[in-house]
This record gives sequence, C-alpha cells and structure tokens, in this order.
Amino acid sequence: MSCYYFHFQVGSRLIRDTRGVELKEPHEIITCSAHIAVLLKRRACREPEWKEAIIHVEDKERRFSLFLPIARFADAIPRLQAN
Repeated sequence: MSCYYFHFQVGSRLIRDTRGVELKEPHEIITCSAHIAVLLKRRACREPEWKEAIIHVEDKERRFSLFLPIARFADAIPRLQAN
C-alpha cells in the first residue's frame, strides 16, 4: 500500500492534506479524486471561486504528482462510472 495526499488549491490558497490516504492500487487515485471533486463541486455552487479549484495528488515521496481541475473532472464522473 502507498500513501497519497489529496491537496487542493483555490486561487492562491493551497489547502494541504496532512493525513493522506493509504491505497492498495494506483488506479484508486481516480476514485478518491472523484469523491473529492464531487464534494468540492457542491461547494463551488455556493462559492464561485471554488469552480477553479484544483486537486493536487502527491505520493509520500513526492515522486508522483497529478493535477485535476475539479470543474472538468467532476463533470466526467457519471461517464466514468457508466463504463
């Protein structure tokens, strides 16, 4: 298992995930990111600047880094789950 951190950035604010999530397989990053994107998208309905939020996924050693804009990623969730 590997530990991944799901930070997110809203404008110039970076909100760090200090706890991380232990995942068995790297493909689980998408599932966790999708869940976070849905939660953030709900908040974005109330606070417009959150529509520009970015999920930044990083492994413990900082060898892996992935940036996901929640607006585009959250819109794709039903299509990902339908396949």
